[in-house]
Amino acid sequence: MRGRGVLASLLGHLSDVLRSQTSALGLMMLIALTWTAFTTIGGSGFIGSFNLYSIGQLAARDAVLGMAQAMLVAAARMNLAVGGIGAVCTSLLGYLLVSVGAPLWLALLLVCVAGVLAALLMGFAELKTGLSSFVVTLAFLSVYGGGALLATGGRQFQITSRALSWLGNGTLVLGAICPLVAVAVVCGGLCWLLYFRNGLGWKMLAVGANERAARASGVNVGRVVLAAYGLSGLLCAVAAIMNASYELNVNAGFGSDWLLPSFIAAVLGGVALTGGEVSVGGILLAALFYDSLQSGLTIVNVPSYFIELPQGLVLLVAVLLDQARRRRARPRELAPPAEPETASVPS
Repeated sequence: MRGRGVLASLLGHLSDVLRSQTSALGLMMLIALTWTAFTTIGGSGFIGSFNLYSIGQLAARDAVLGMAQAMLVAAARMNLAVGGIGAVCTSLLGYLLVSVGAPLWLALLLVCVAGVLAALLMGFAELKTGLSSFVVTLAFLSVYGGGALLATGGRQFQITSRALSWLGNGTLVLGAICPLVAVAVVCGGLCWLLYFRNGLGWKMLAVGANERAARASGVNVGRVVLAAYGLSGLLCAVAAIMNASYELNVNAGFGSDWLLPSFIAAVLGGVALTGGEVSVGGILLAALFYDSLQSGLTIVNVPSYFIELPQGLVLLVAVLLDQARRRRARPRELAPPAEPETASVPS
């Protein structure tokens, strides 16, 4: 009996581990199928070093955007202003490097501070007004995007920094790997440490899972929400720097196409839309799948205006998968605990 109990316990533990990795395993399979399909249809150009390099550039930025979105989604909120913060940070970076001639380290520091402050302002607005993050961040999307355009007058900034150019256009170890990939992996590692090895991350997930219960247990919800906003803004600033490092010719229009990939990377990666659940590895894999799909469609000569269709379908599938995960989890949460077995007493 004891041996069977141990075996059942091990099988149950293995089942929990596989269930927790379902999203990551599914994304790995999707990436493998996508690469196989586009290599078969489009030839070896898809897995050529030039195309893999381009995928890495975009996937690295989109992964960081997904982490920025996940900071608030995991706390049962959302950041619709990722593109607006990106416009502010990109415009500030171009102005500091080109017009002012500031040192690169100082420009990067000020851009990161600007991203944090821009996001904190949205957090304060939500807490003081009681409005939902949807309304607040949607309003600030226009405020920041329009403000950056007005402040710069639509000017183009041609960045000439060699160090920044190497970050976005150099090579790392292999010719097919962009240094931005390392930036995304480092950001992912720091996010993992935050959520799974730090009290602040646990509190953010607790607020996302049940804000009322978190407040009743002594969590300062206001501070946790502001921290989530600030970290989201910091990651938006990092994404702006990454984007500028390979575009180099930047303007206030940067960030206008960030919202969709930020949600796809977060939701498809396993971040629950209702909050309280996050998967950093899933975000990295989802960004890789999304940009592999984009690149493959371009290689097989799909018209650019048709590429928006699979983008929307991927987001729709991600939302449906999130709902399916929650439906599967609900019966397990509501199921009564199993009664312990009683040993038979010999007569």
